Amino acid sequence: MREHGADREDRMITECHRSIRASRLCARALRSLLRDRRGNVTIEMAFLLTFLLILVMGAYDFGRLAIAQSGVTQAARAGAQFAVLDQANATDTAGMIQAARDEAEDPTLNVTARNFCRCPDSNAEVNCAVNCPDGEYAPLYVEVSVQDTLDMVFDYPGLPQARTYNLSSTSVMRVR
Repeated sequence: MREHGADREDRMITECHRSIRASRLCARALRSLLRDRRGNVTIEMAFLLTFLLILVMGAYDFGRLAIAQSGVTQAARAGAQFAVLDQANATDTAGMIQAARDEAEDPTLNVTARNFCRCPDSNAEVNCAVNCPDGEYAPLYVEVSVQDTLDMVFDYPGLPQARTYNLSSTSVMRVR
């Protein structure tokens, strides 16, 4: 059954009035919500806590990284110091390695140790039994290198996606 033209116009006008009333109600409700300040503190606190949580997570992870790097550096230094205590220790690479591992309290730590001689006027290594051009014996040095890894707890945007960071330190000291 087809509607007559007048009925159809009346119905459209009625729907239009309803939609105008509805839009006025929506506008009134929106203005009321914009004036209402009761939930602002909750929303602000949610943003603040999210930011603080990210900050604390980063401080925790990068604090662990700094402490682990410091431990690797101290272990390398301890191994070299063991060698310079006595000239006999300078040839004891196993003792230097053990001293570094003891300092780090990690028996599986990757440590390498060596001794070498170098003349003061050159960076090239020389045989320790050979005199330098100045007529003196070549000074004896020890080198202890320590490597370790640290697994980060969280991923960070902008940083390499690997969660494992390689830490290393080398300590070189003159024995004689």
